[in-house]
Amino acid sequence: MALESLHSVDALFGGRLAFTAAAILLPLILTYAITSFNANWSKNVRGKGDPPPVPYAVPVVANTFQFAYDTEGFITKTLRRFGSVPFRLKVGLENMYYIPHGEAVQAMFKHARDLSMKPIIVVAMRDQFGMQPADVAVYERDGSGDTAKPLDGWEHMDPAHRVFYNQHRDLNAMLSGAALDGMMARFTANYTARLRTTTTVPVSDEWTELPDLYAFLRDAMFHAACEGLLGEHIFAVCPDFARDFWAFDSHLLTYLRRTPRWLAPGAYAARDRVLASLQKWYTHAREHLDYRDPSLRGVEYEPVWGARLMRARAEMFDSAGFSLEGAVSMDLGFVWASNANVIPATAWVLLNVLLSENLTERVTAELGECFDAARDAFDVAALCSKPLLNGAYLESLRYCAATTSARNPVTDDFKLCGWNMPRDSLMLSIVWFGAHDPEFWNTGRVRPDGKAEHPLDTYWAERFLEYPDDPASGPARKPDAAIYSSSPKQAEKTVQDDKTAKPISHSAALQGYFYPYGGGSRICPGRHLAKQEMLVAVAVMMKEFEIELLDPGSARQARPDMRVFPTGAMGPDRKLPVRIRRRKR
Repeated sequence: MALESLHSVDALFGGRLAFTAAAILLPLILTYAITSFNANWSKNVRGKGDPPPVPYAVPVVANTFQFAYDTEGFITKTLRRFGSVPFRLKVGLENMYYIPHGEAVQAMFKHARDLSMKPIIVVAMRDQFGMQPADVAVYERDGSGDTAKPLDGWEHMDPAHRVFYNQHRDLNAMLSGAALDGMMARFTANYTARLRTTTTVPVSDEWTELPDLYAFLRDAMFHAACEGLLGEHIFAVCPDFARDFWAFDSHLLTYLRRTPRWLAPGAYAARDRVLASLQKWYTHAREHLDYRDPSLRGVEYEPVWGARLMRARAEMFDSAGFSLEGAVSMDLGFVWASNANVIPATAWVLLNVLLSENLTERVTAELGECFDAARDAFDVAALCSKPLLNGAYLESLRYCAATTSARNPVTDDFKLCGWNMPRDSLMLSIVWFGAHDPEFWNTGRVRPDGKAEHPLDTYWAERFLEYPDDPASGPARKPDAAIYSSSPKQAEKTVQDDKTAKPISHSAALQGYFYPYGGGSRICPGRHLAKQEMLVAVAVMMKEFEIELLDPGSARQARPDMRVFPTGAMGPDRKLPVRIRRRKR
């Protein structure tokens, strides 16, 4: 009897367990089935209307955790499902519209008048750079757009309160022409002086071992850039600014995921420190020099405020009604944009040059043609004109950039490639996926084992170069597949080959697949400065030092650090130990 009772209890318990499991799982299964049906119907049956939703199983949660914590894998899988069709993500309680690379993202960049970047900038200022609500409100009250002509209905707004337009105007004006030339001259001088005087590498014929080449490069570039931008006093006033900045940068995803402070106190403490550090500089600059001083008009640089751009920004912040803390958050964003992408991208150029004797020889030859011995400096314009250096620069951006381009419709009936995009909805696209599309990019000849000679998860400095005697060259895959399978394997390129090469970066075919700086009229105004800094940083480093990788095998296995995807350009996922010594001058 006891045994029978036990079996009855087991059966009852098992039945309840099964019922509970069914009660939990059935709604999830039904939700997934319904959202899958909606996705297929929207994409294949109904015709163009609202973009299809990405299926999900858990209501409210929807696509939130997949998008936030597995962005690369989730978007890759979803792009396979929807192809070139924009799709709708439900993240939290908000809808986001992902714009795939190709025709759709090209269309997004073309519709400048109907699209705004305001909401995504507000999100970045609030969540990433710690702007307080009162200052966020200054941004939010500006609906006039970022072009000289205000949007309809905003014609009478006080010009001083047109924050987006004033920023756009100042950045474009002061990151080009003579202002850009001056900024690059200061960066080059600062960077060269730092490498020549650093005690990390002694003045001797002996080799010195460094635990990480990337850290050494990052330190030199950051100090040179900040001194050129923020003036000569920045590191005297804020000696820990570099350390605080990179600690802050390492926690970007924590801020963007809106992780509560109590769950990540260290991350928010890092941001508090870098904001306090920058505010200390800001206060020092205001106390020592009036940025409105008429005698400074037209002065591109002075030691207290640094570049004229910083004085213009300070005046704009005050006129718009930002607090001191708001101005500091804004300038933290600017310092981040000026350094956090260009420095990791530079590391990939330097690393891959060091990994290849052939590439080292050819790059050294091009550098030699750009060095002005009389001035003891490189000719920046000459560096930017060299084919191989251009190819190495472009491939670095393709290889490591995961920048996000975002827009919001400001009209009620906006359509993108025929698909409805609601007013004020967030449309976004991540360049990584277009830059790694194997259907578009040239991956070199097919090897005997059937694999590509230069797959997209590897760095190939010649990918963006067209050689007149090589039909299989050039960035985009040619329609005739026989070019890649029938052509014999060619010998490594030479210095003479490079002289005839043509870098391809702005063709119509590339526009929808390669947009590390965004696109359209709102393309990053700092892109010219970034390119020049990258090439100068590599050139001067190779001119000043002999560098040998201590573990070439590990260095060849280095890949972009996907733990920070998709916050911009990604540095190496491991340390790069080297031995280094000064070249004889």
